[in-house]
Amino acid sequence: MCRTILAVIALLCLGAFDAAKADEVLKFRGVMHASFAEFQQLDDADGHALGMNRHSGLASLADGTVGTCYLVAHTDYIKGAGTFESFNGLTLKDGSELWYRASGRTRVEGANSLFEGTVTIVGGKGRFESAKGDGTFTGMRLSPLAVGADLYIDWVINIKK
Repeated sequence: MCRTILAVIALLCLGAFDAAKADEVLKFRGVMHASFAEFQQLDDADGHALGMNRHSGLASLADGTVGTCYLVAHTDYIKGAGTFESFNGLTLKDGSELWYRASGRTRVEGANSLFEGTVTIVGGKGRFESAKGDGTFTGMRLSPLAVGADLYIDWVINIKK
């Protein structure tokens, strides 16, 4: 009985040490502007285009911290709706960087494009060194995808160190 109690206490202590490496939930909004957008029209369906685009802008974190963010994406859209994959970066004032991939779907509602998807962390430096994890996002582009288009994305990223 005593061994069982000691084993349970040991397991609880190990759990406490695991909690010391507590996961961080990073929530922020990226507000970005398209600096590059190029498309190749395809003949298989009306309005089908493959595209590449780059956005950059500011990130506003839940704790009031401000940083910069960017994304480079490739899209597969029919009349503005479809799937995309992107490589994303977040840089904070202290020089820390977080890099993550996103994949999602875009749908068109009126003049706006709404998107959502999932995130996988691929690396980082500084405070995000050796980070792993995943997350989700939602966002909206306020005009068709082209150079000059503005968008915002609300990110929720679960960082495991």
